[in-house]
Amino acid sequence: MRDRKSDKHMTIVPAGPGMIRHHADEDKSHNTVDNLPVMTRGAHTTLHNKTRELGKLRKALTMHKRGEKLY
Repeated sequence: MRDRKSDKHMTIVPAGPGMIRHHADEDKSHNTVDNLPVMTRGAHTTLHNKTRELGKLRKALTMHKRGEKLY
């Protein structure tokens, strides 16, 4: 989601051009300074990609417990 001037976190934590305010706890309504680290768009993308890959790995490793087959 792109930052818009109407977003509350825009006024709480300033960020320069090309920078992203990341909701560290993934809760978009939690707009406090300690929950909004500023990072580059590339670092933000990398962070989310790692999280997604861990989720996929976790799911694959527990498929047998759920009775699912891994083909």
